[in-house]
Amino acid sequence: MSDDCTPNDYNSAPPEDKTDRGTPGGASAVEDWLNLLARAVRQCHTYPITSPMCLEALTSCHHALASLESQARISFRVEPHGLIFDDTSIGAGTIVEQEIVRRLHRANVASVTFDRGASLRDLTRFCENLVRSEALVQSKTTLADLLLEHGIDAITADMAHRPEVLDLGAPHAARLQLVEAERRRRRSLPGAGPVSHLYPPDKGWVRLDPASRLGPVSLIDLAILVDDPIDIATMLLRLTDDDPDVSQAREAALVQKFSDVANVFSSMEPQLARVMFSKLARAVLNLEPDRREALLRRTILPGLLDGEPSGVVLRDFPDLDLAESLCLLLDLETAAPEVLATALDRLDLPSARRDGLVPLLEAQLQVRRGNAGERARPDTSADRYARRLIRVDSPETRSLAELSAFDLSIDQATGETLEAVGAAVATGEVVVTELQCLRALVRLEPSPIVARALLERALPVLASLHRSHRWSDLASQIAEYLRAADLIGPSRPDVAEAITETLTNFWTPDRARRVAGMHSAEGTDRAAAVQLVEASGTAS
Repeated sequence: MSDDCTPNDYNSAPPEDKTDRGTPGGASAVEDWLNLLARAVRQCHTYPITSPMCLEALTSCHHALASLESQARISFRVEPHGLIFDDTSIGAGTIVEQEIVRRLHRANVASVTFDRGASLRDLTRFCENLVRSEALVQSKTTLADLLLEHGIDAITADMAHRPEVLDLGAPHAARLQLVEAERRRRRSLPGAGPVSHLYPPDKGWVRLDPASRLGPVSLIDLAILVDDPIDIATMLLRLTDDDPDVSQAREAALVQKFSDVANVFSSMEPQLARVMFSKLARAVLNLEPDRREALLRRTILPGLLDGEPSGVVLRDFPDLDLAESLCLLLDLETAAPEVLATALDRLDLPSARRDGLVPLLEAQLQVRRGNAGERARPDTSADRYARRLIRVDSPETRSLAELSAFDLSIDQATGETLEAVGAAVATGEVVVTELQCLRALVRLEPSPIVARALLERALPVLASLHRSHRWSDLASQIAEYLRAADLIGPSRPDVAEAITETLTNFWTPDRARRVAGMHSAEGTDRAAAVQLVEASGTAS
């Protein structure tokens, strides 16, 4: 029997598969690039964004991203401790987790995608915004919003879906029957095109008793199950991530979401809607007087005149409260007593109730006239003459009471604005107006590429001022452009830099020599040269 055997070498191992490591754009190459990106984020957190350390780190990251040839777009899913790339978790326990993953997770980012063609500016903005991500949760400004604001489309961030959980417990059997009846009614209605959502789909989850089998719950179903308008408004407020003051959360929620609650109620079966609107009316009447009056002025009464569902709640007010509420319309600056007739027409009250309401309105008007005294606006002969001049011939019956119930007034500020517009049109100053328009567009533009295109259009216009020797206008426009660069510099330094570079390019050697020659002369030429130099500042 042979004793020959092959000894086991426990120090040997199969050769490492380096195909992925050597492939540009492989998982290992992407991980190497992520490390460079994490170092760039750390440098941007430690030093000013314009420091040499930040610029060096960002440049290295940009070159590495451009070298990932096999990946046109690189997408990562964000986990609490790492990133998922091609179903592989990378970055956990490294600088990537410390500088990138934790910040993305705290900013509620679900995934992030980089274009291989992202510019150095795009990466700089991403790192700068990521460093600021800790404050995003408090300000409710997302990382995606910041990237969009700065005109970055080569890097996109998808926010995590965090639905609100609305706890309803075990619904009453009678309410469940109402929900089923309302669903059958809606299913029987003819389709009217695609569904329009008042709130984003899947924004809220409803927690019910496990024995309840309702399936997806719509806002109408939710309103029936909750049955309290204030509770419904509070839930709707949570769906929009708006948190009212804790001490007055319920009343503040009703005021803020009143129109949405009214829209939901108006979509129900008419008889059920009447019941819900009566509950909504009681909730409004139970508000504090100041809060109720503010809600009437800002939402309910304007909604009544505009024919919106928010005005329907007034039908369920007691007559005395309804009369007092309608008379608030007279507090509008341009409203006349005729607006009350329009409001009554909008309410479509039964004849008996309307006849009983008219004396209450007249009493309220008498009280207001007595309180106002001489401040009450008289019905002048000019007003009566103007009404007689208005005549509408139409085969259709129309109610134009709302038009006669308001006077068109122009205050002093409006008059001055109209005079300024007329003067500007009369002067026909096209060159200066075009420069002002381009400057305003540049101030609003987040993308430096688009801003540079606008500034290129401004260069020949500035040159026309130079050729026509309009030195004062030229100096004024240059100063305004530089002032715009100073204003947007903190938030958009790249656009501010584009403005400065454009003005620097404007001062060609020939134009600079012309100004130097003017400075050597005497009189108005010397004064104009001094004005141009002072206006140009660092741009020249």
